[in-house]
Amino acid sequence: MKRLNTILGVLATAALLTVGIASAASLGIGTGQLSAGNAAVTGCTSSALTATRKVNNSGDVTEVDVLSVPQACANEKLAVTLVESSGSASASTTVPACGSSSCSVAVTGFGTVLASNVNSFALSLTQ
Repeated sequence: MKRLNTILGVLATAALLTVGIASAASLGIGTGQLSAGNAAVTGCTSSALTATRKVNNSGDVTEVDVLSVPQACANEKLAVTLVESSGSASASTTVPACGSSSCSVAVTGFGTVLASNVNSFALSLTQ
């Protein structure tokens, strides 16, 4: 009886894994696009974004400038998160329409965040 329970447990686990893998296999992934079923989400850029920061005389981050944001991202929300060992601070702005193919976007409003405490940062664009 114990052996039968073990065999049934292994078969049930294998069946659940097969269903999970089959579900994941149904997601289509393409360049700059993730789709599931009939819905598709496309990003305004497939390029990596880069940024520089500005620091005041007290050592606080006052602004993060995101460089070369494509014109295709105009009117999208650009969020920047500064990650510290004790937590994080976020700020966001709407990407303006710029006259050229890309522009730099300044993000402010992080509060008091010492640059020396920032371990990493994250950038995101959402519609």
